[in-house]
Amino acid sequence: MKIRKAHIKDAYRVQALLKKYASEGELLIRPMGDIFAQIRDFFVLDKNGRPAGVVALHVYWEDLGEIRSFLVEKSARGKGLGEALITSAIKEAKTIGIKKVFALTKIPGFFLKYGFKKISRSKLPHKIWKDCFNCAKYPKHCDETAVIYRIKES
Repeated sequence: MKIRKAHIKDAYRVQALLKKYASEGELLIRPMGDIFAQIRDFFVLDKNGRPAGVVALHVYWEDLGEIRSFLVEKSARGKGLGEALITSAIKEAKTIGIKKVFALTKIPGFFLKYGFKKISRSKLPHKIWKDCFNCAKYPKHCDETAVIYRIKES
């Protein structure tokens, strides 16, 4: 398996993967139009030409990005592939000059292992909540934790 930037031909498979795990409550589904519009945000874990995992780096502002739509197929978990996906997104953020990346996650312990720190969701800009409005748990029953990673300049 290798990690690569997503191609247009991956869009339907990426959505199918997201839909599968969204139905299990692990993340939010992304509309097909959003996936096409943001295909350049995505990295895929390629398993024989098919995504077995994904992560997206979405740019919000000159110094802030979000890691979103992060998942690894259950059959591929526990092999360091999630770390490789996150590392790819952080490397991309650093390359384009982003200073901080955050994630809203149900698995904060995973992110904390790789240098992320917990933060209050109230410290994040209001515009990041646009996706949350589509979640049945928003706002009072949100079960996600905000984490942030500050990119070191080299």
